[in-house]
Formats: sequence, structure tokens, C-alpha cells
Amino acid sequence: MNASTLTPVLPGRSIAITGIAWGFIAFAALTIALLGLALLPGDRLAVLLAVEPGSGGLTGGVAWLLERSQALAGLLLAGALLTLGLAIALLQRRSWARRAFLILLAAGFVAVLGGAALTPLTFSLLPETATSAAVTSGTPGAGLTGMLGALIMLATLLAALFAWAGWKLSSEAACHEFQREG
Repeated sequence: MNASTLTPVLPGRSIAITGIAWGFIAFAALTIALLGLALLPGDRLAVLLAVEPGSGGLTGGVAWLLERSQALAGLLLAGALLTLGLAIALLQRRSWARRAFLILLAAGFVAVLGGAALTPLTFSLLPETATSAAVTSGTPGAGLTGMLGALIMLATLLAALFAWAGWKLSSEAACHEFQREG
């Protein structure tokens, strides 16, 4: 038993693959928990997201998304459950799980890069007054520029994580590890 993680690390089992599996288990569980917030009564989700009135048109978009996001929430939940199942199978070193997880990582990589590319278009979708308010300090939408920058940085980090995890899972050592475990 590895004392730092309290997870049994069997001989021949990569710590990196175990870490990838546990990381995605935690990510999927967090996503499922956050999607559960939508089931809370009243406007608690809007309060938790700190939706501010008069934020230059952004509030209307967020409110619209919150009111009509059942299909999106369903897709996110299905994706989180799929990720959770694949991560558990990856932890168990199922050979099919490695291939399926590589497909999931490739799809996530493309989705994250696509989302990062579309993020700056948020400015073009806002009214001109909201766009100018986003760069003028002291206005309700002033944090929009920083938020978009942070989203692009987060997307870049996620894409790098997905690429690294894909590289580790497609390595020759990982192929042999999964063949051994079946």
C-alpha cells in the first residue's frame, strides 16, 4: 500500500495511470455534484453563481441558459457518468478502457480547444454597451475580460492535461500494463 495515497499500487502498475484514473474519478464526481445543484429548490443556483443584475447583458444570457439548459445538463451528466465509468475501468486496468479513454480524451481535447476558440466570440454576441463596459473599470461587467482570459487559460491547461494523459495511456509501457491486467 502506498502511504501517500492510501491506494494499493501493485507491482507493474504505473502511478501516472493510477493518478489519471483517480483525477478523472474526482472530476466526474464533482461534475455530477455541481449538476445536482440545478435540482435545488428556488434560485439557489443563480445565487451560487453570483449572477448580478445589470452586468451588461451577460445576466440575461446566463438566466436564459439556466432556464433552458435541461438538454445540456443531461448531456453533461451523461458525459460525467461515462467518464466516471471509464475512469473506474481504467483504474482496474481493463484493456478496453484504455482505448475508450483515449477516445474520450481526444474528444475532450477537440471540445476544449473549440470552446477556447469560441470564447472570444462572447464579446461579439454582447451589445456594444456591454462590450465597452467590460473593459471600463467600475462597471458591473468589468470582470468580463479577465473572466474570458481565465477561461482561455483553463482551456489551455485542460488541453495540455488531456494531451499528456493521452500520451501516457498510449505509451508502450501502458499498452503492456493493460495487456498484463486484461
